[in-house]
Amino acid sequence: MFKHISRLGLVLLLLLTAACFSIPAQTRLVSGTTNTSIETVAEPVPAECSLENMQAALVNPAKPMQLLDPDKISIINWNIYKAQKDNWAADFKTFIKGQDLVLIQEAVNRPDIIKLLTARQPYWQLNTGFYYEGAEAGVLIAATVPPIFSCGLRTTEPIIRVPKTVLINLYPLANSKQVLLVANIHGINFTLGTDTYDQQIMAMDLIIKQHKGPMIIAGDFNSWSDARLAIVNAMTEKLSLKKLNYVSENRVRIFGNAIDHVFYRGLDVIAEETLKVSSSDHNPIKVSFRLRR
Repeated sequence: MFKHISRLGLVLLLLLTAACFSIPAQTRLVSGTTNTSIETVAEPVPAECSLENMQAALVNPAKPMQLLDPDKISIINWNIYKAQKDNWAADFKTFIKGQDLVLIQEAVNRPDIIKLLTARQPYWQLNTGFYYEGAEAGVLIAATVPPIFSCGLRTTEPIIRVPKTVLINLYPLANSKQVLLVANIHGINFTLGTDTYDQQIMAMDLIIKQHKGPMIIAGDFNSWSDARLAIVNAMTEKLSLKKLNYVSENRVRIFGNAIDHVFYRGLDVIAEETLKVSSSDHNPIKVSFRLRR
């Protein structure tokens, strides 16, 4: 398991050395819906993530023509390893088919990736952690409907100095006054202790705890130690989040701890599955929810 972490660290260092890896000076949120990008100076909580902005979206939500169906909300959560493996495209195309929400870590704003997404989930946002071969890379949420609120957080790795990011979106539901919060996180990885990891989780918690309705919190948490898992568990307890049963337990484990998670609240699980793949160093998690009445 230690080799897994060492390999990731070596890859990142080699990428930096090879000059195909660079870091934006500011938080940078890219939107495929409007073909625009927003840059804000503030770490870990930029201006668009303010409590006032979230409350405004909840109290006076925009009225998009398309709404999520509360009786079936399907998601996939997957770290795609920057789409570096030869067989990633076939799996990606298959797995995102029929999904209302696609949560990706190590996503890259690359034409071949975006083309596959926009054919099925045209409304996407990417929170940039770094540039990989000149393209924005980080966490991405794509959906079949547009969000009414979107904000990005970022936290810099204390050792390798590469930011990890969080993306938080709000989606209205059809025939309901409820609004669904969806958060996608790529957790801090390379630390000697847990201080920076805790800061990242708490920054996300600061935003999402304002939401009283249903939510899905998912991602690559890099919860590979008992101390890290304790921080995640404390967050889920505070937010009254539930865990999946993971009937098909194919999640990647490091030091015995699973690092990919899907948590939820105010929803019931219809079906869930973790798929074993060779197209990434993580296995995707697929879940179908319905709004709890």
